[in-house]
Amino acid sequence: NGEFISKEVSDIIIAEDYERVHNYFHYDIKASENILPLSSLAGSDSYIKSTVESLPAGGKIAFLTGIGYESNPLIAEEIMLACLKLQTEFNRQTYILANNLKVSGNELEKLYRETKKSGTIYFKFTETVPEVKQNKDGQITFEFKDEITHHNFRISPALTIIDETISASEYTKKLAAIFKLHTATEGFLQTENVHRKVVYTNRKGILAAGPSRAVLNNTEIKIDSVNAAALAVGAKYDNKNDQAGTAEINTGSCIRCLTCYRCCPYLAIALETRPVVMSDSCEGCGICFAECPRGAISLKFPDNRNIPDQIKQYADIQYEKTSSPLIIAFCCSRSASRAKELALSMGHNLPLNLKVVEVPCSGIISIEFILSAFLNNAEGVLVLTCHKGNCHSEDGNIFAANRVEQLKEMFENMNLKKERLEIKTLASNMGYEFAQIVNNFENTIKTLRQSS
Repeated sequence: NGEFISKEVSDIIIAEDYERVHNYFHYDIKASENILPLSSLAGSDSYIKSTVESLPAGGKIAFLTGIGYESNPLIAEEIMLACLKLQTEFNRQTYILANNLKVSGNELEKLYRETKKSGTIYFKFTETVPEVKQNKDGQITFEFKDEITHHNFRISPALTIIDETISASEYTKKLAAIFKLHTATEGFLQTENVHRKVVYTNRKGILAAGPSRAVLNNTEIKIDSVNAAALAVGAKYDNKNDQAGTAEINTGSCIRCLTCYRCCPYLAIALETRPVVMSDSCEGCGICFAECPRGAISLKFPDNRNIPDQIKQYADIQYEKTSSPLIIAFCCSRSASRAKELALSMGHNLPLNLKVVEVPCSGIISIEFILSAFLNNAEGVLVLTCHKGNCHSEDGNIFAANRVEQLKEMFENMNLKKERLEIKTLASNMGYEFAQIVNNFENTIKTLRQSS
């Protein structure tokens, strides 16, 4: 009613429904009385009954889905459920014309077998597409050669059901812009990031459930509702890394350049007289720390450890020049650090003088940290990050990669070999790959020793 309302809340759950758009245009088909969108069969049983009874006796029903593009398991489930109902309750012959029928959802393979048993006939199109002819009355005829039997077929169904494209609603997209939430394909409120599962977003206290975050069936939507409600009513947000700290801005050094405000993936920087860190929102990734041009940001870890001091401690250890070279590896605690533990538990041999500096996110690995490692006797430095799209901070690994690339360009003027600095991506379950990377890197450093 045009009234401005202001409220303070502890949590926000976004659970908007998605939008469905019929794909008439995709198949170059015009709407008519005997051509309906898939969602029309999701109505009441009485509507379905009246629709089927209006068809001529023996009239067949064809479903068109995913030809020329990829559909999804929800559409496949709806089509197969409709076919099963039409076959068993109305004794109507059904056809499904599809490319890749998505049956990866829960019990969809079983449903597929049930539809075939009930009499549904499937035609698969991987290299060809059916020729679609529509007369002036809107009647559809499909002509094609079956890719399995190589026989020619001609089907003139009494009713054709067209699949639909599912996407996030326009209002969901507006909310994403307002709250500055990361989005994925079709505008859903989660990126393809394992750390966002199940209902998390890139912002603490804002949860995405059901159709607002992905294309889900009714069972999955109910599970999302339970998960979101459990978190909202008091369950702890356990998505934060135990090793992460909290950023603090030194107001005396801050020049209000707003670099921290722009680069924080969690929107944990508030703009007051000067930028301040909202500690409840900070995930301790350290991106702001590494990006601050004035060094005005510090990161306080729960165990009070100090990364520069840790690097210097490794330099104080006495190494034989003929032994394994000192290699300092900066490892993300969510991926590479766990991969190292897995490598050891699997019995892999690692370089004798490999020293790991565990960081909450590779986004904290600053140019100063890397140079400090070299200044403290490291002969090689490894930066081991999450895979692209798997970083909890979304772009921490990209920030780290950009800094490594920048340093490598500087090495030419510093009389350092570029090969002494390397960046690789790992997942927590890649113990073998971790061992392979560090051992190959040690061999590279040994070769550089001999050539120098």
